[in-house]
Amino acid sequence: MELLFVLFVLMAVVYGIVKDYNPQAVLALAGMSLFTLAYWLGLHPILPADKSTGFALFDLFEVFKGIFSYRAAGLGLTIMAVAGFATYMSHIGASQALVRVAVKPVAGIQSSYLMLAICYLVAVFVSLFVTSATGLGLLLMVTMYPVMRNLGISPASACGVIATSQAFEIGPTQTNAIFSAGQSGMDPTSYFVDYQIWLVAPMLLVTMVLHFFWQRHCDRKDGWDPAQHRGDHAELDEQGTDEVKAPTWYALLPIIPFVLMMTFSKLLVADIKMSVEVAMLLSVFIGMLCELLRSRSVRTSFAGLSSFLDGMGKVFGPVVALIVCAELFAESLKAIGAIDTLLHSASNAGIGSGLMTLVMVGLIMVAAVIMGSGNAAFLSFSTLAPAVAAKFGVPAVTMLLPMQLASSIGRSISPIAAVLIACAGIAKVSPFVVVKRTSVPMAGALLTALALNYLLFM
Repeated sequence: MELLFVLFVLMAVVYGIVKDYNPQAVLALAGMSLFTLAYWLGLHPILPADKSTGFALFDLFEVFKGIFSYRAAGLGLTIMAVAGFATYMSHIGASQALVRVAVKPVAGIQSSYLMLAICYLVAVFVSLFVTSATGLGLLLMVTMYPVMRNLGISPASACGVIATSQAFEIGPTQTNAIFSAGQSGMDPTSYFVDYQIWLVAPMLLVTMVLHFFWQRHCDRKDGWDPAQHRGDHAELDEQGTDEVKAPTWYALLPIIPFVLMMTFSKLLVADIKMSVEVAMLLSVFIGMLCELLRSRSVRTSFAGLSSFLDGMGKVFGPVVALIVCAELFAESLKAIGAIDTLLHSASNAGIGSGLMTLVMVGLIMVAAVIMGSGNAAFLSFSTLAPAVAAKFGVPAVTMLLPMQLASSIGRSISPIAAVLIACAGIAKVSPFVVVKRTSVPMAGALLTALALNYLLFM
């Protein structure tokens, strides 16, 4: 009977997500329902006897509180610090300066589709330091997009490249990468250096080549000849593309946390440890010092800290609370025995870790396309991966890594993703046209990731 109830709850969760109900509420209520059923059936206590409050209802919320306390003080603080830093860098114009500097060297390339391919690599490089997919997309639309249009590249092709700039969420400062590293039992720098880069580097090359040929194929099919459109000036919808002017040397500021974390790690200086939070806080105060030197105003320099704190607060509900509610749901599935039953059935059916990874990746991909969010999709379901990996006797990272990559790839082919809608709106093309331009490069990237993950880590 309990399995029928679990199936009903899972269907309700999928329905709620598809219908765009608040995912935090959906996952939290689903988790509480399963915990309650497990308690009533005598399958699992809500809390151990030595930790129980003496009343089952209070125990239920005590579990919720415990997960909240643990995650908010650890991983939650890390993610909030990253979000706060990104907001502060945008506030002082440092992110915009970085994009301008990165785009400038490619402006002299004369071959249209070669320019397109190189622009993709430049955009991915910038994504290491500008961690918001939508924010990066908007910055590239007012800097890189006009350069590509001037060389005759079609609006759809240019948007296809820009919309996939954050398709892999690489680096130790990305939200999904940080969470995946934590679930894998390692620090974000080790996750990036030891695992992520070995998949992402070949994925970048495959995606770049596919962009070159796929965008050219689509343009030819649409009757678009770049030679006839050279010198075109991009007519942008300027809404949402305002840029804070900052000195060119401000481009160095967003890079500081990445450099600190790479330097004070096992790669270079192993004796000194540098956490993500410390790297972000130190970099913010360096930014405040730079603002003091630029503005000659202590008040202006100090006021910028508010943007850092605001950025921390804005990510608490959408990301940190989602992690907590997803973990509550995952724990409830374990409590009622659903995970053990699933894995026992998979073992009897001869399903191995490789096929189970494909199932998990498929789940994340579908969720990302439906939800239009890589973070929401990954954070909602990835908490199940460590238990599944443990049952199959493989490291959690071998499942989490392709799931993490699939989440942002899925967002890049979702017509309701914020980055696609923003880029399409500025370029005055349909989001579905942009999805067509991103679909083939992203399919190639995902297949590359799955093949390499199987060959290298499983």
